[in-house]
Amino acid sequence: MNDNVFLPASELREKYDDYEGLVDEINEAVGTTLGDAFQVAVGEDPGGQPRAQNKWINMVLQELYVRMSTIGVVIGISIAFVVLVLSTRNLLAASISVLSIACALVTVIGITVAMGWELGSSEAICLMTLTGFAVDYVVHLSHSYMESTSHSPLERTHDALRDMGISVFWGMLTSFVAALALASCQLQFLSKFGYFFLLTITFAYLWAVLFLMPLLATVGPRSSPADGRAVPHTPYNSNTTRRKVPDAIEVA
Repeated sequence: MNDNVFLPASELREKYDDYEGLVDEINEAVGTTLGDAFQVAVGEDPGGQPRAQNKWINMVLQELYVRMSTIGVVIGISIAFVVLVLSTRNLLAASISVLSIACALVTVIGITVAMGWELGSSEAICLMTLTGFAVDYVVHLSHSYMESTSHSPLERTHDALRDMGISVFWGMLTSFVAALALASCQLQFLSKFGYFFLLTITFAYLWAVLFLMPLLATVGPRSSPADGRAVPHTPYNSNTTRRKVPDAIEVA
């Protein structure tokens, strides 16, 4: 068991249950005369001397971190969906936006796993805050899309990127620079939080611009005359009748 301290919680739980089953068998065979047997996490150091280890404590903490992270991400995405529904007033646009946020989160988590990071207290806290960072660019672009007065999804996407794209880009860039400074800190928690922040804002922006907006341009909601916020867009026509301006003003 000395090499099993840092196994995943699921594998440690299997070993823990095996030992607990063995303890139960011993207690049933011996009876209650000598009291109940119990197990402790004790290993051996390189010199063969016994020492306390945190196998089961590590298992419980891992399970707690996973549960905290999962609950935090689910609650964050749920709140983000409510905010997007209220800001866009359209279920299709809100659903596409939440899909973009989820893709950004999966990308960040996948990269951290590829970097060899293990789920600890710092990572669990960072995961619970990722959704709040990832929703920023999405909600601005999707809201701008729904506020467009154009008719077709492609035109509304163009309007959203024209009106809000530059603001979203500079917001991402300033956050990126701040995350670089935070990632260079000596404290491990601040450094990890900076790296998480850096990855989140980068991929949230990329998914919003390169996935969300093209998807809205393809299957996004159209405006209609009944929509109080948007009316069909009429292309410019040189033959359109204009109000005639008098050539001269008659003075009495």
